[in-house]
Amino acid sequence: MSDDLAGDSLDERYGLAEVRDLGEYAEALNRLVEQGLRDQRTTLLSEAEAYAVAELLGRFALSEPWSALNQLAASLASRIYNRLGA
Repeated sequence: MSDDLAGDSLDERYGLAEVRDLGEYAEALNRLVEQGLRDQRTTLLSEAEAYAVAELLGRFALSEPWSALNQLAASLASRIYNRLGA
C-alpha cells in the first residue's frame, strides 16, 4: 500500500509539507540527514547504487556551490563517499 493511500504522505511524515521556500526546504532536508545519521538500521542501497547517488549529488552540487540545496547535496555526497571508503 502506498503512503498516499494510507493517508500519510512522505512529505508530511518527514516534515516537508510545511516548508515555504527553498531555504526552509534545505533546512528540513538537513534535519532529516542528521536524523538519518543517528538511525542505524539496515542498508537500503547497494554499493553501486550509493556510488551512483553520490556521483549525481556531487555533480548537482557543483552547478551552484553557494546554494543551500547544493551545499546539502555536497555534504550528502561526501558522507556517502566516506561510507564507501572512497
